[in-house]
Amino acid sequence: MDEVPQGAGILKNYRVVRMLAILALALGISTARADKARLTTHREMMSRLASLETIDSLFRSNRIEVICIGRSVKGRDIPLVVVSDPSVPIELTKRLFIICRQHGDEPAPTEAMLNLIEDLAFASDDGAADLLSKVSFFIVPMVNPDGADAYKRRNTNSADLNRDWLTLGQPETRCVRAAIDAVAPDVLVDQHELGPGNNRSDFVETAGTASGASAEVVSESLQLQHLVIGMLRTHDIGVVSYQIDDNHPARLAHRYFPIHGSTKTLLFETRQSGARRYRLQYRMKLHIVGTMTLAKYLAGRDDELRQRIAAHDSWRKSVQLASRKKRPGYAGISTTRRKR
Repeated sequence: MDEVPQGAGILKNYRVVRMLAILALALGISTARADKARLTTHREMMSRLASLETIDSLFRSNRIEVICIGRSVKGRDIPLVVVSDPSVPIELTKRLFIICRQHGDEPAPTEAMLNLIEDLAFASDDGAADLLSKVSFFIVPMVNPDGADAYKRRNTNSADLNRDWLTLGQPETRCVRAAIDAVAPDVLVDQHELGPGNNRSDFVETAGTASGASAEVVSESLQLQHLVIGMLRTHDIGVVSYQIDDNHPARLAHRYFPIHGSTKTLLFETRQSGARRYRLQYRMKLHIVGTMTLAKYLAGRDDELRQRIAAHDSWRKSVQLASRKKRPGYAGISTTRRKR
């Protein structure tokens, strides 16, 4: 408990100063959140996380813990943000692990997860409280801070971190691997973006039957993929689904962990080419909706997700049917020109 100075006047001043400090921190967070024209630097991210942790502590919710799990080649901190219900032991919850920004020029996952951390920390509704009582979030918002600040794909050693999981030759992948081993997550998400010149559609990829993962991991991974794609559809976000069914070396995170960690792992990829380059909020939404779908599944709310998907798909079919009925020639009315 904070030590409060004695005396009514001093106490009043203390409360005013404390409230001003809270408002200043909150304003800093809101400003950072609103200004998406400029991407968050590593220093800004660390400052924002520190502010969130401070406000969280002041309001006694204690949902956030920021842990430095290692440092980049240039010595920048690599944070792991734990968002959980402090009244429930983490080992009694399901654990969702999210890694972002292995490639420094793929910003949407970092921005999305910083917003999600804030939302989870300060949400006051019963749904959020119930979710955190069942699921703990472990988020590494910036695996490659050197690359992120330089807006380059590779780290300072010119290594592609998402090709380093077999050899663990870089400090960034080593510390994240150690954190994943310690947490032993139920589900892992690797969040990426396609390069600026890549015109492929957004997609979600996971282990297929010939990926080398166990049948149990593959079965549940495909189930998770189906739910994520369905829930994205309810938000008018269409994505392509892929399954890993080849014998390529498991150098990539979403290939490595299903085999070597028996961890159900999904890859999210958003397209930032063309006009999408200027639609950061849309790309962020995909990462947030996908992540929250997995969290709700882990919380045992999969029936709720399926019902929402089914209701949305039924509504879409009815809209399409109504649209067809309005077209000339429907219901047996021919629009073919009569022969003269």
